[in-house]
Amino acid sequence: MNQKHIALFLAAIMLMSVFSFFLSSILSDDSNGEQNTDAIEAPGFDSISGAHMNADLNSIEDGLKITPDGVNTVSYINYREVYGTPLQILAPNITELYSTYGSMITVRYSAYNMSGNFAFEGHKINPEVINFQYATTEQPYNGYYLLTRNEQFYNVVGTPMLLGGKDSLKQVIDVSSGNAASSDDFDKILSYTESGAQYQMLSSDDVLAEQHYLEFRNLEDGMYGRTEIFLEPADSVLENIETLQASSAERGLAYDFTVYEEEDVAVVEITANETNFYNLAMERFE
Repeated sequence: MNQKHIALFLAAIMLMSVFSFFLSSILSDDSNGEQNTDAIEAPGFDSISGAHMNADLNSIEDGLKITPDGVNTVSYINYREVYGTPLQILAPNITELYSTYGSMITVRYSAYNMSGNFAFEGHKINPEVINFQYATTEQPYNGYYLLTRNEQFYNVVGTPMLLGGKDSLKQVIDVSSGNAASSDDFDKILSYTESGAQYQMLSSDDVLAEQHYLEFRNLEDGMYGRTEIFLEPADSVLENIETLQASSAERGLAYDFTVYEEEDVAVVEITANETNFYNLAMERFE
């Protein structure tokens, strides 16, 4: 397998995010999350003047509806539903989830491109309070005030709470206000997905396919699923899938495989019980 692919999807398992370094700095600057003990007493979103974000964020598709064209990697994770289950290995330490806002991030959506000229995250937080230090920009953009966190990053208040560079957030505001088109680059591959996955990632910067989708979900009754979808897969992909399917049985791993192709799309669905989930999460189509 190409080293670039390995790096990309190992990072996906650990919730790849261009803001990891920012979250670390906020963690050190904001009392290591200790301030969230007074989050309930902090002022609510209505303490910030101007328009507030108001959009669904229950899936990667929802996130793309407020995302401009030009991104090549997006991810979504519902922390509220992964903690306390084997899916928790896909999430960071819970302290990190409090560090950015002094309130818990319960849902996280990330969108960026590898060129580095666009990136933002959307977060649901609970409670919905302003429990962090900021400065307000003097003038709103299209009705929205940008809260300065440092020289590089800003927030736009609402649900979801937006985090990113000033130019990136202005583009998101343009999309959510109807003044610019949202991203539709991934519409075809997403037509093969179903709602409800707790973790989703999608990239068009991948050596195995023109576009590559990965999800993990809790199927209940002690079962967990991993789905990968390849748009215009490389010739080796299906062969590698078959090899993995055969080798998993030889290794005594209790997987249930479903593989099918349609035109230029290949779909792989694998299910495993809780005992085998870690192995399922770490499998690679090599």
